[in-house]
Amino acid sequence: DKSHDFGTITEGEKVEHTFKFTNTGDADLVISSATASCGCTIPSPPKEPIAPGEDGVIKVEFNSAGKSDMQTKDITILANTNPVKTTLQIKVYVEKKDN
Repeated sequence: DKSHDFGTITEGEKVEHTFKFTNTGDADLVISSATASCGCTIPSPPKEPIAPGEDGVIKVEFNSAGKSDMQTKDITILANTNPVKTTLQIKVYVEKKDN
């Protein structure tokens, strides 16, 4: 899957999701970068090449501090794939913390 919905969380919570993938090509898969649309979202791609037929993961952490309502964040993956760019997406509804 290229998207994940965390559902509803409370402001200040940190949540993470692991996107799993398989290299279906016939050469090593090399991820050159993984960037998020916001500093509140941190992707952690594999640093080593993924051999053909092997599985890999990209962990994505979202920090809801200072956020509220519906949040949709894109993570752009650049790799030696066709197409070069793949976009992952996370969604989460952040409820304001009661004071």
